[in-house]
Amino acid sequence: MIPEHLLFGVDVAIKRLRPHAEFQLSNTTFTNWHDPSGMPPPSWQEVLDQLERDKLAYETWLTDKGE
Repeated sequence: MIPEHLLFGVDVAIKRLRPHAEFQLSNTTFTNWHDPSGMPPPSWQEVLDQLERDKLAYETWLTDKGE
């Protein structure tokens, strides 16, 4: 079973970038955004960069496991 901290996806990447935010997306546009800390939504490039880091962590885990 995959450890929870290695799950990845667009929504997971956004929550890693802005842990307290509540949001809704339509394609690559935030249609609703509320972050109690006052942070603005991440750019789509930030989301993609986080997604790549998350994928790399998962792939590293698979390699270390020998799969």
